Amino acid sequence: MGGGNAQKSATARARNEAKKAKAGKGSQLAVNKAAQSIVCQVCRQSFMSVSNDAMLADHVTAKHNKKKTPAECFPGRLS
Repeated sequence: MGGGNAQKSATARARNEAKKAKAGKGSQLAVNKAAQSIVCQVCRQSFMSVSNDAMLADHVTAKHNKKKTPAECFPGRLS
């Protein structure tokens, strides 16, 4: 005879987990954390790798109140 709803749910859950593991897809949080590759050298705040120079310059003026230059916060990125 057939299994109950709990057995069908467990089988479907196991199948989906195996499919995710095979595809190599993990949590979106882990992917987002890995994308945080730009770091302010003064306050150590991290930014997404797709951040443009205007966003980084806004960080310098808002957070460091003109006490630091963009080159100090993001060496090699902003001049």
